[in-house]
Amino acid sequence: GREDIWVVVQSSGINAEYGEFLTFQQYFKRINLRSKMSQAVFEPRMCVWNDLTSEHLDLIYSASNNENTLGVLADICKIDQSDIKQEILLEFYFHTIQFAKSREFNYAQTSALFTIMKNVHNMCAATPYNNNEAVYAYFKQLLVKHSLQRPPYSIGVFTVNQVQAITEYALNTYFRHFSMYKYAFTPKVRVDISLHYDGAPPTPEPVAPEPQEEPAPAEVTEEVAPEEDTPEAEEAETEEMKQLREMIQTVMGNELKTLQGRLEKMISEQDSKISKQVEALEESSGLKGGSKSPGNKKKK
Repeated sequence: GREDIWVVVQSSGINAEYGEFLTFQQYFKRINLRSKMSQAVFEPRMCVWNDLTSEHLDLIYSASNNENTLGVLADICKIDQSDIKQEILLEFYFHTIQFAKSREFNYAQTSALFTIMKNVHNMCAATPYNNNEAVYAYFKQLLVKHSLQRPPYSIGVFTVNQVQAITEYALNTYFRHFSMYKYAFTPKVRVDISLHYDGAPPTPEPVAPEPQEEPAPAEVTEEVAPEEDTPEAEEAETEEMKQLREMIQTVMGNELKTLQGRLEKMISEQDSKISKQVEALEESSGLKGGSKSPGNKKKK
């Protein structure tokens, strides 16, 4: 019959499970379940004055140059600039503030935009699995919650033109480099594949050879004859292990090809959906010709 192939899950993220045996079907179900769980944690809430208060914004806007602005942001957000990840995050926050300045947002609008982009990034970094569609849907929900005056459900912080400008900015900056942010900030997941064959004899553990005393010169000739059978036994054992190894490689190769085909198909479908959505958004925002908002490049 068909042998079962198991996946040993070893994750370096939070709540990692070490040495857990899963079939491929169970593994993909676990991925989908964790992705849904991570999405359920992030619900759109009010973002005004959550991270930046009016006092914080006074300090930011009073900074004389970009270097001072970065220093003020690092102090407010408690960011260690010696860490490369924290430095990337600081650059992301800095460009968000610069965009708000260029659009002449008031303090409430700047505070709301800062927290919206921060929450979007936190959802992106919450899981190493693909959740770009869910993150963009969460971004749109946050914008809607801050563009309609319907208390207590939403508040009219942004105008329609401002919502369109923020959407264009997010598409041209954060979501254009979504994969880069996910690679830099999410924990690495390693999958070790091991094979289990029903009915196959267990592989014997290697045994260290026992130390032998050197024989006397007169007894060397007498002990040579019994040792002639040893190479034959080793050769028979080697042939058996060689056949087992070939069988394992054949089965494993076929299963890995099937798995690779499934993964490539899933990735292709996801990329196609995202491309269609981005094209539709660019058409609705007037970006079909490839126009970009000036001043939105990331600082190097």
